[in-house]
This record gives sequence, C-alpha cells and structure tokens, in this order.
Amino acid sequence: MITILQIIIITISSYFITSNVIFFIKKEAFYTPLKFFTYFFIWSVIFAFAFFPELARLISEKVFNSTNLNTVIFIGFVAVFILLFKLLRSVEILEKNITELVRENSFNKKDKF
Repeated sequence: MITILQIIIITISSYFITSNVIFFIKKEAFYTPLKFFTYFFIWSVIFAFAFFPELARLISEKVFNSTNLNTVIFIGFVAVFILLFKLLRSVEILEKNITELVRENSFNKKDKF
C-alpha cells in the first residue's frame, strides 16, 4: 500500500529526474556529465526508496546491521537535497547572466576605443 508521503516523494523525485535529463539533453553550459550522473543517481535512489520502502530496510539491514530507518531523517535529507539543488541552480543561472553581462560590457567598451 502506497502512502501519501510516498506519493509526494515519488512526485518530487520524478520531477527532479525529468528536469535533470532535460537540462542534460539541452546541453546547458553549466551542466557537466558528472553533475548529471550525480543528480540522477541521488534522485533515483530517493525515488527507489520511496517506491520500494523495503529496499531501504534491506540495505539498512545488510550494511548497518539494523532494521530501523528513521523516516524523519530521510525526509530531512530529501528536503536538504531539494533546497541544495534549487540553490545551486539559481547560482548557476546568476553566474551565466553575469558572464553574459561582462562579455557584453567588454564588447561595448572595445567598440568605443
């Protein structure tokens, strides 16, 4: 049985996986293959854990010898990743805009001399 929380996390992770693929296909200048694979891996793992909660328990049991997976910590990690990726995307857009402005400004100054 799928819960509301699982649906929300699956929807959010699906959105970020899709946008990640779109940015990579568009070949955005700031989007390197390493960044693509890193984002894709992280959001795919979040998707898998939300869709198959037993997978998280199994990994926890095999790797950490524990069956307890604290949902609050997992939600916290998801929230931190969302905020981090949004912030990183905003910084990259600002960086791109500043680069374009500096180029335009330098060409204008060059034409005046």
